[in-house]
Amino acid sequence: MNCFSNDHQGQRLTYCRMAIFAAVSLSILILLVYSNSFHCSWHFDDAPNITENPLLHMTRISWHSIKAALFSDRNNPGKLYRPVACLSFALNYYFGGKHVAGYHVVNIMIHLISSIFLFLFVYRTLTLPTLRGKYGPHAYFIALLSTVLWAINPVHTQAITYIVQRMASMVAMFYIIAMYWYLRARTSSTQAKRISFFALCVLFFCLALGSKENAAMFPLSILLYEVLILQPDPPQFFRKNFPKLLAALGLILFIGFGYLYIKTGNIFSFLNGYENRPFTLGQRLLTEPRVILSYISLLFYPMPNRLNIAHDFQISTSIFSPITTLLSILVLVVMVGGAILLGKRQRLISFSILFFFLNHIIESSIFPLELVFEHRNYLPSFFLFVPVAIGFQYLLDTFAPKTTMKAILCSFIILVLIGFGHSTFMRNFTWKNERSLWTDAAEKSPNLRRPHHNLGRYYQDHGYYDMAIKEYQKALESTSMNSRIGTFVTYYNLGKLYARKNDYETAKSFYDKAVSINSDFPPLYNDMAALFDRKGEYGLAHKYLAKALELSPQDLLATFNMGFYYLRQQQPEKAIFYLNRVVGNEDQFGDRVPLYLGIAFKQTGRLGRAAIFFQQAKSQNPKNIKARLHLGEIYFRTGERKKAEREIAEAIDLIPNEELFEKILRDLTGNGEMKNLQPNKDVIIPLMRSALMKKSKVLNQWAEELLN
Repeated sequence: MNCFSNDHQGQRLTYCRMAIFAAVSLSILILLVYSNSFHCSWHFDDAPNITENPLLHMTRISWHSIKAALFSDRNNPGKLYRPVACLSFALNYYFGGKHVAGYHVVNIMIHLISSIFLFLFVYRTLTLPTLRGKYGPHAYFIALLSTVLWAINPVHTQAITYIVQRMASMVAMFYIIAMYWYLRARTSSTQAKRISFFALCVLFFCLALGSKENAAMFPLSILLYEVLILQPDPPQFFRKNFPKLLAALGLILFIGFGYLYIKTGNIFSFLNGYENRPFTLGQRLLTEPRVILSYISLLFYPMPNRLNIAHDFQISTSIFSPITTLLSILVLVVMVGGAILLGKRQRLISFSILFFFLNHIIESSIFPLELVFEHRNYLPSFFLFVPVAIGFQYLLDTFAPKTTMKAILCSFIILVLIGFGHSTFMRNFTWKNERSLWTDAAEKSPNLRRPHHNLGRYYQDHGYYDMAIKEYQKALESTSMNSRIGTFVTYYNLGKLYARKNDYETAKSFYDKAVSINSDFPPLYNDMAALFDRKGEYGLAHKYLAKALELSPQDLLATFNMGFYYLRQQQPEKAIFYLNRVVGNEDQFGDRVPLYLGIAFKQTGRLGRAAIFFQQAKSQNPKNIKARLHLGEIYFRTGERKKAEREIAEAIDLIPNEELFEKILRDLTGNGEMKNLQPNKDVIIPLMRSALMKKSKVLNQWAEELLN
């Protein structure tokens, strides 16, 4: 494609050159405002969805690993779950593991692509026959300004810098690309192009739907665009196609309910989620109008002090409580009604406003999602700044003869862009790590449980136990919560904390409170078993391990601990049964599984089998002293004294200090519960003495050589 038109070569840029300039400008601005986000850490839902989801930890590209990524919903094994977005996470892991930089690069590229296609779509829309006369001369300015205002808006940091919200940004990317190809198909001059572009539209719609479910609104968005923008006479279009439109709406509803039935087996399954929410369906419907108005205010006044990952939003319990509920409903009715009326004279403005409300329907209506999250604005706000850009262009035209006013307007536009960009850059500092994010949230929402709990979790994970307990106590005292079951997690974590502090009675009291809220959580029983094990109440420890395995027979940690329990109780056959079930999970258990299997087989008298596992433990961890001591005992008992002496000598070489040496001796000669896991002292101690004497003799010889 030539970059200059034949009629105006050397005088004006063509669409090609303008598009390239817009893409370069957007790239520079986006990279500048997100330049400090490449090393922002994992946050919140990143853990269950990515870092702790083994189904997405792709180590080689194969159909098996791809299928695991496509069906990676840990709550519903075997169910398809946002496969396109999840596959992208799996590929990120394949190329870079858990290093965050690669994930941020992909997120920013998704945002950049969305921005470029948004510009292209708006520009082509402004040059359509129905709008060209009004906006054509200023199409480039309006398209670029509206896109920049959207692209560098600080509200969108939650959809871009928060890694897991790639699901929100990716669905938007495919959504706007699909809309672009629909526009190209509707304005193409040849049948071949129309078919190709419609095929691309369907393809990208499917990719959007595979990224997140709110892409389901795409057909209605296209219908809205068709009626308000493409059709020369919308009323006549409606009259002529009313039966078809009704059938299309019915088909959309059928597909939506069909999706719910296939996924859950119940078309009304979404209502079940309200049992864990601090609000009812009615209260959510009453609250969301206030949330929507809050979203709008954040988009147009997105200062960092107003942005928050955990907004504390008062629930509307009736249409008059709080009174802003009724006012918000009336404002929304006026806005939607006004946008519909504007459709006759200001088609593009009407479309931009109605598109925003239309694409908030799924996440702001009947589904039992949390009340407010800023990333939900990413897709709906695509065109919300088009009326703003049109308004600026109108003012510039109005004050064109007045140089001073025009300069003031231009300066104001520049200041707004600088303000948006600076706020985005500053907001990214908040996303730096879990401490900065949840400290910020706790300051802005001091009465909300989640910020204090998650800040406590950060302190707990980093060893600041007293600070963690303080934040957890604040969480329990909070008056607002995101889910009813959240208190259970706080009690559970407090139990774990006090257990680490060896305050077993306090730990038990918090575990009991956690059980009273949720009695079906296997890790809780596993931790309670560990608590009673430390207290020496082994019968209770076994009882809680059995409960954990009853609830989750595949729980690896409980299975491993049960094997260890039986090993210590000198029931090696049962120990072997459980330990064999966790073989192959070196990432979680390291060299302990082969070590304990070796001890179990040694207890049964199968020394050859035991030696194989001790060798395996050595292979996994060459510094495993205990495996070498057991192996030395086996060699001695099977008559291979030289091998036994070599193993013991190598074990001694690995002992770094006298303190560890004394501990090993105490373990060998002790009579506690761990005695069954130690090698035979009557074999090992003489071998160690012999090895030390030989080592001492060699050292003395070396010393004499130095003196000579």
